Amino acid sequence: MKLSFIILTLLGNRAGALPAPRRIPEILADIKQRRHRTEKVAELRTSSPEGYHDVETLFFDQRLDHFSESDDPNASVTFRQRYFYSGRYVRHDTEGQATRQTAAFLCVGGEGPSLKASVLVDSVHCTGDMIGLAAKLFNEHNWNIHMFALEHRYYGESVPSSMNIASNERASTSDDNAIDPNDNATDYDSDNDVMRGDFAYLSSRQAIRDVIQFVQSTEVSRHFSAFSTNNQDVQWITFGGSYPGMLSAWSRLLYPDIIHGAVANSAPVQAELDFREYYDRVAWDLADEAIGGSEECRRIFVEGHEQVVAALEGQSFPKQKDGADDPVDYVATLFNVCDGAEALLESRRNIEVFIGDGILQVPAQENDPHCEKNLCNIQKLCDAITSERHNEPSKSSMEILAKISGIELGDECANVDWTLYVDYFSTPTPENANDRSWMYQTCTEFGFYQTCHVDSLCPYGKGYHDVDRDLELCQKMFDIHPDDVMKSVQSTLEYYGGWELTPSAEAMDSADPSSGPRLFDDHGEQRILFVNGDVDPWTELAVSGLRGATNQLTLTVPGASHHFWTHKVQDTDGDAVADSRRDIYNIVSSWLGVGATYQLFAATE
Repeated sequence: MKLSFIILTLLGNRAGALPAPRRIPEILADIKQRRHRTEKVAELRTSSPEGYHDVETLFFDQRLDHFSESDDPNASVTFRQRYFYSGRYVRHDTEGQATRQTAAFLCVGGEGPSLKASVLVDSVHCTGDMIGLAAKLFNEHNWNIHMFALEHRYYGESVPSSMNIASNERASTSDDNAIDPNDNATDYDSDNDVMRGDFAYLSSRQAIRDVIQFVQSTEVSRHFSAFSTNNQDVQWITFGGSYPGMLSAWSRLLYPDIIHGAVANSAPVQAELDFREYYDRVAWDLADEAIGGSEECRRIFVEGHEQVVAALEGQSFPKQKDGADDPVDYVATLFNVCDGAEALLESRRNIEVFIGDGILQVPAQENDPHCEKNLCNIQKLCDAITSERHNEPSKSSMEILAKISGIELGDECANVDWTLYVDYFSTPTPENANDRSWMYQTCTEFGFYQTCHVDSLCPYGKGYHDVDRDLELCQKMFDIHPDDVMKSVQSTLEYYGGWELTPSAEAMDSADPSSGPRLFDDHGEQRILFVNGDVDPWTELAVSGLRGATNQLTLTVPGASHHFWTHKVQDTDGDAVADSRRDIYNIVSSWLGVGATYQLFAATE
């Protein structure tokens, strides 16, 4: 995830996984705001919303290193991993229990904002698919569905530290259900691994083993004991969106005898260092009439960035008569750049921050057709751009973008200070802890750096975001050499098998030496469902039917963004989103034997 992408969880409750791209100027403005709201956050943490009373916040002694040998001192070391449990869809009376079927649904945690009890009530993580299906099976088919959510190691409150490793005791923290607008901040002790910059046991490989260890644990068994059910006999279905969707799929792929089925929403399983296709898809989205885009919108957007590049490179460009004679000064004034032309001229990196990821935020990944704020979806952004052209035809495309940028920024100036950005994320704080953990994973496993090359379809400043910028960040933050980042991404691709879902011998040996890599179980069923939105740029790296393993079950949701169907069910959800949820319900139900076949409502590939 490109520079501005890796840390995108800075504001608000994002889509529960791969954070939606935000421009670095927005992030720098947020850093400034954070320093003035600490007291307000503390006040909000003392209150709890209603509706989470049936969700338990619990901790589980998780093995720190799943890959250490039995004689290794680390083999017996554990840390406290947080999980959530709800028996809302479990009948607690004894009558008829013997005839009721039981299943366990696990919402897999990832790199997004720290999990709260709301994850099993109403959140972007697993509400529309997992919780909706649990209610349906409970109410319509007399099933008991135990719901769990497991927080990812090194995120939230599941961070190894001297406190929860050495003594296996955990100090009390603030209310886990509290409303917190700063979801990325976590109540860490000052000596945990993240705060000390130690990520030795942070990886997706460890996280998958966390899932398997958890579902087989005696800790989980106690939730089933009242129903005379052993967790070894329970059918487990994993759910996840984005990176958790990747973990969901890989858990089933590597452990098909333990995980009965997996739903992988918007899961980019094809690790890629230089993810240039992301911005190519953004360009297509700007012209997609089905979501409110248009070719005119894309043309103005692209042309505006070309004019800014021309000005900054000293070429001819359209300029107002009363504008500054110096082209850099003119651009800095037009777009209200903090510290003016001096900031842009200070370094090439500052110019890259300004135009390499877009002068305007394009909400492709998080596009919500029914959002209410200004410029919050593709249609509102494009309407603003094209209306400006129609109202003032003499305006250049660059001036139109400047007008829209002013609406985005409000009273703030556009901060392009690359050094400030690097310094902030190079110093561990409770506020940037989750972001740093994810940055580390991009440097050591996935890459996912979104770039804007000269020969691409990228609608931004072409040539002003190469992968070297992201590699520089890995080296400055974690002292990881660019060559090592490249090798790590390739290793991840080979380990899991990318689109083809053909894990390496190493992956299979570490999972279950007795079983070879397989998509199908003993009954000839693969039971991994990949669901993607056709607006979402991450679909480029997901198994979608257009690419990836053959004979793989996939669904495509027309007009949908990043796992939008996992969000809270709303009356404003379109037919395609509603159909996708029904498809997920029908397919997973068939895995459990509820209905021998299923009818698909959404588009399939």
